[in-house]
Amino acid sequence: MKATGPLSGIKILDFTHVLSGPFASALLGDLGADIIKIESPVGDSTRWAIPPSIEGESSYFFCVNRNKRSMVLDLKQPGASDIIKQMVKTCDVVMENFRPGVMDRLGIGHDDLIAIKPDLIYTSMSAFGKKGPYKDRPGYELIVQALTGLIDITSPENGPPAKIQIQVVDLCTGMFLAYATLAALYHKLGTGEGQQVETSLLESTLAMTANLSAIYFMSGKVPSKMASRNPQTVPSQVFKTRDSHFAFVGRWEKFCRALGREAWATHPDYSQNQYRVEHYSEMETMIESVTVTRTTDEWLQIFAEHDLAANRINTMEEAFADPGVQAVDMIRTVRHSRAGDIQIMDKPWRLSATPGEIRYPPPAYGEHTTEILKEFGFTQADVDDLKENKVLYGS
Repeated sequence: MKATGPLSGIKILDFTHVLSGPFASALLGDLGADIIKIESPVGDSTRWAIPPSIEGESSYFFCVNRNKRSMVLDLKQPGASDIIKQMVKTCDVVMENFRPGVMDRLGIGHDDLIAIKPDLIYTSMSAFGKKGPYKDRPGYELIVQALTGLIDITSPENGPPAKIQIQVVDLCTGMFLAYATLAALYHKLGTGEGQQVETSLLESTLAMTANLSAIYFMSGKVPSKMASRNPQTVPSQVFKTRDSHFAFVGRWEKFCRALGREAWATHPDYSQNQYRVEHYSEMETMIESVTVTRTTDEWLQIFAEHDLAANRINTMEEAFADPGVQAVDMIRTVRHSRAGDIQIMDKPWRLSATPGEIRYPPPAYGEHTTEILKEFGFTQADVDDLKENKVLYGS
């Protein structure tokens, strides 16, 4: 299918699996790149992360594998690396997120492939980087959230440790990898040079601590047990109401007027953001003594009248029913070869000249194996022989 995105014509061999790497390649596919997903004989592990599923097809796999074609290859079999070395001659990028050293042992590491294609961009993602005491450890979202302080920062003050349920470590690392790969492609466009691109879950998550690590570096204070609080400004958090909660961010003076507590706006202490931050618990108790007197709907109406930013705490069902969410038109219905019509997220950007599109639904296991190999010059007899010898799988 013809691509309309700015990466149309870019061909990527994608060895990534689970969430972080596939999210990175999906983003590049959204921009028009031809993503060839190389899966093992057991398939990407997210294929079997059920429930939920439709006809055995997993929602987890669907979420980050749009705009890809699937080829199943047993990289441990003799001759498998030769197939990759043939394919890479006409590819622009190789992407992988195995533990350090795995691709080298398979004979398709960076040095193996740049010897064949010197201008190749070879992008790698690991859990903890390629050096240091954790480089050979398995790495997962929860483990990295724990290691980097995210769980401690976001847990409630008097409650048990609470993971951020959005997979921020995996997804943001995927975005960083896609971002760096685009930079390498731009460099290649101007110079003809390929290069190696690397990131890790650990480095990406540390980068995301941004203002929180800056607080620690400058003051030595440790942001901890913040729940919904903002460590640098008040009011910016969730507050209780008579029947539920609301989220609020806004100027102190306007907030005080909306609460009917104009005197707080000019109070010698309360009017100073530094005081409010340093006396967070005191301020929260004082504010909630007012907010619990009305319902969430009542407060949202008042805040709207004062042009203040506030929102109820939606469930996911409520979020997708919200007119503001519906207005950005992020949900796409596509036809899957086994599961039928499915809903997936669209790309979260718009380009006026090269918009890109969802060209392929998430692929079924090995759905494009034969199609892909024929594009790279393999004959039907070659494909049949490789399948007979358990090197290739799929249709």
